[in-house]
Amino acid sequence: MAIDEQFVRVLVEAPDPLGVIWREMERVCAVDAFPANLRGHYDECERGLNELERALYESYFDVYDELLERARAQDGKYVLSLFDSAPFVVVADSLSVREIGLLQAKWAALEWSVERVGFAVAPFPPVTASLCRMILGTDAPASARDTSAFRFRYVAGPQQIPPLPKNERLLVWLRLPDTALEEVTVAQTHTIAEAFEKTVDTLARVLDASGRREAFITSDHGYVYAREAYHFIPMMRGVEGAAREVFSRGSRVQAATPENAQKLKDYEPREKEMRHFVFTNQHVAIRGRYWWGSPNPNDRCTAHGGLSFVECLVPILKVKTSPAGDESPASSRAKPDESG
Repeated sequence: MAIDEQFVRVLVEAPDPLGVIWREMERVCAVDAFPANLRGHYDECERGLNELERALYESYFDVYDELLERARAQDGKYVLSLFDSAPFVVVADSLSVREIGLLQAKWAALEWSVERVGFAVAPFPPVTASLCRMILGTDAPASARDTSAFRFRYVAGPQQIPPLPKNERLLVWLRLPDTALEEVTVAQTHTIAEAFEKTVDTLARVLDASGRREAFITSDHGYVYAREAYHFIPMMRGVEGAAREVFSRGSRVQAATPENAQKLKDYEPREKEMRHFVFTNQHVAIRGRYWWGSPNPNDRCTAHGGLSFVECLVPILKVKTSPAGDESPASSRAKPDESG
């Protein structure tokens, strides 16, 4: 998409330009009904998100400075403050703007209604460990425990739902869709649809098992999805070679070792508006939608950790038991298997 002068003016004059960008991202990913071809929807959604980010990169590069500043200032309060409004919060790992409309459409006729509350800027770098350290004091949610502020439960998938406390503040960390997205490879791109379906099924099981009538759902980071060349911005050959030496296909951030930083700085353009990378004291990361294609069937088609809007802006949703679900909230699904 092309960004006209009026849109740039709105961005420059807006009290929160990231909010303007978020609403445009929501518009790009909107659905009227649940799509019959889910992978096709993800492809078109990603095409639009890539075009939007490319246009922002070319027309209003300075907005990346604000994105980085707010991401680095993030302290996790966007999650903890949700307890002021409801005692049940779910962090769905890697949940992004793409899944909002799909979730609303999927649950439209079922027992949970989904309300869009807003968005948050995820901590930089946008990886699981960043938020996990802030609110749980550990690098991995699987090793986290109850805190003085809330009870904690970790859910890996639909068959691993532990007993959930009913009458206390509860934070559930759901490792989906992140772990399912890791299985979306060049040869297995159909699994992007499976990742969504598995996430929604597990979310519904968690909500049913909680016995609660409302909950907030948010995320620790988003992700970049690139199945086709129109899903990312290609790098120049020399820049791409340096990036491949520093970053793996599945991670757009690495530690800022002197060696890593120098390899990238050697290829970084002098002009600010053409820069491909982000440098902090602790990390180096890929900026915007720069990435590279791969002919290797085993290479991943998803990644996160970079400074892009789809990675750093995450949804905040409120779900409630709808009237249709009051009589039998779990009637449409089997009970979770608690044996494992």
